[in-house]
Amino acid sequence: MAELLLDIGNSRTKAVLHQDGRFTLLPDHFATSIQQYDISAVFCASVARDERIAAVREETGLQHVAWRIVHSEATKSGLRSQYTEPHLLGVDRWLAMLGAIKLWPAQSLMVVDAGTALTLDWVDESGQHLGGWIIPGFRLQQQAVIGQTAKVFNNSMQHAQVALGTDTSSCLQNGCLSAAVAVILQGFSLQTATKVVLTGGDANLLMPHLTQLDPQVEPLLIFRGLSLYI
Repeated sequence: MAELLLDIGNSRTKAVLHQDGRFTLLPDHFATSIQQYDISAVFCASVARDERIAAVREETGLQHVAWRIVHSEATKSGLRSQYTEPHLLGVDRWLAMLGAIKLWPAQSLMVVDAGTALTLDWVDESGQHLGGWIIPGFRLQQQAVIGQTAKVFNNSMQHAQVALGTDTSSCLQNGCLSAAVAVILQGFSLQTATKVVLTGGDANLLMPHLTQLDPQVEPLLIFRGLSLYI
């Protein structure tokens, strides 16, 4: 028997099979082949609308097993939320912090989730969430500029780098990447941490530009946090 762990995000749904303490990332089209596994329960984290969760439930054909929708809370597994209304903390941020303290207990942490939004959260050695930042992610920054300006365009084949751009596409992409890197570096200077953890779709894009922080990339961080609810 195995548990299906789902992270239903703004732009895509990611799925992991959890069995005997092992995590196996499933392909994007997992819904069409999930019936081959012996799933005992589904644990789901979502920042999407309820209609999207219902659609995923139908796509998987797993209506016959128990589904648990996980929400942020005041405290869990040694992590204590800084929010006065804990349920308002994004569940993806909550689970990323839970996953981080599971992997690196009793350490001060800066947890960076580089997805549609770029989020930074700090946790001290005792498990107290100190607070965080939310800004548009690398691609969302670009979309905002393109959507609000008539003569700025992008080239998806461009490879962003922390350098001066020499045409419109490279100016846009390099500027957005540099902004994301600068925010992380500024955050670390404001509140240092023993361990910097990167997760999310753009983690590997950011990592080479943050070597002075010695970051650890953990692509399944949210799922490690989600597994604490099993």
